[in-house]
Amino acid sequence: MALLSPASAEPLPFPSGPRHSRAPGTSGAAPQGAGGASVLIAEDHEDSRDALCTLLEAFGYRVHLAANGFEAVAEARARRPDLILMDMMMPGMDGLEATRTLRADPDFPRVPIVAVTAMEGAREHVLAAGCDDWVAKPIDIRAFLARLPGWLERARTGGA
Repeated sequence: MALLSPASAEPLPFPSGPRHSRAPGTSGAAPQGAGGASVLIAEDHEDSRDALCTLLEAFGYRVHLAANGFEAVAEARARRPDLILMDMMMPGMDGLEATRTLRADPDFPRVPIVAVTAMEGAREHVLAAGCDDWVAKPIDIRAFLARLPGWLERARTGGA
């Protein structure tokens, strides 16, 4: 199953301009448009992680990557991202446990965590674990891009 779905035949609204290459773990400098916001993607499937990273970088976000819950917790603590996109089904420590770990840490800021999941009926579980919102896989790109500014606004205002 593909992670991203355009949900219509219309072309996607990708901005024009230079693309930035990324080194493992983080992306290049953010071009204008994203306000320098950083997003941590915690996803165990490399193709899905790369697709979401490419999408976010195209819109000017700085991206940090994690392949499992342990890496997600470590990266979140080290990088202090503005938003965390957390896959719920990862090996080792899953996204639910990673979310609970971050929420239980009094030294970790209240960063919005959005669950990314293909699990049916997961809404109640992810919200109970401490996620602020959730998106279903495959991700509807247009709906995702429309919701992204709201999640980041919560990060800026502390209203997660």
